[in-house]
Amino acid sequence: MKKILLSIGVVLTSLVSNAQVDTLTEFFTGTPTIYGAALADGGGYVTGNNGYGDIAKGMRFNNANGIVNGGSISNVLLWAPVITNNGGSFTVKVHEYLSATALGAVLGSVTIPLSAVDTTLATGYSIAGGLPYNVNATFSAPITIPASKDIVVLVYLPTVVGDTIALVSNTSGDWANAATHTFEVWNDNTVHDFTSAWGGGVDVAMAIFPVVNFVLGVDENAITTSVYPNPANDVLNFNLSVNATSVSIIGMDGKVISTEVINANTAAVNVSNLVSGVYFYEIATENGSLVRNTFVKK
Repeated sequence: MKKILLSIGVVLTSLVSNAQVDTLTEFFTGTPTIYGAALADGGGYVTGNNGYGDIAKGMRFNNANGIVNGGSISNVLLWAPVITNNGGSFTVKVHEYLSATALGAVLGSVTIPLSAVDTTLATGYSIAGGLPYNVNATFSAPITIPASKDIVVLVYLPTVVGDTIALVSNTSGDWANAATHTFEVWNDNTVHDFTSAWGGGVDVAMAIFPVVNFVLGVDENAITTSVYPNPANDVLNFNLSVNATSVSIIGMDGKVISTEVINANTAAVNVSNLVSGVYFYEIATENGSLVRNTFVKK
């Protein structure tokens, strides 16, 4: 059993939870916190690099924390305010969930240099006005969530000597599903849930927020769509299973900001002129269906 510090390493300001449809954050409730690992065992962080030599930290996603009916993941947002950069990098991987002690196939990954992460922005970016993030791990192409299977999103920690990254968690006891949904990979490549690894002292969720473009509902059950990156800076990309006739950007007040006429199943809409915030996109398809959801403009 691993040991944690009796005190909390860093306590951050409590924040309201986010209600955005596409970015999975609703499971992250309570007080944002960072726990330290026992100094006698090398110190470091429960949710990051530590003296135990942990390889990765991550979470399982299914209907208990936001994935309802498949779709695809365009990117993963992380809240990692503790970083020491000695020239290395970390990798975000999406695995199929195999069991509580084994990972399934890697569905996609992206590697991020520590030098690209600014911890001063850890409270500067927010998800629909709610939880902050400072890492946007965007995959080169959306990752399809396997039908009827859970996924595990893992942050593979930096390995260069002197490099450190630590994710924010909520306070122990705030995540009732920690025993089945919060995982780490040890230095012997074995997989462990947080509850058993840390003796029940860290029943938490971590600030790992997948951006999921869900398979659409009953009225549009023949249509799947990927919209990425979300949040977007300059361009919002659309990829549908059917041809679209138009894409509209709509403000939260319901006013149509722009409409682009298309006749294809892909589109790239310029959103660089939008003020930072949350907007709707609305896609009209050739079969008369409307696809509508939210996105964030950085």
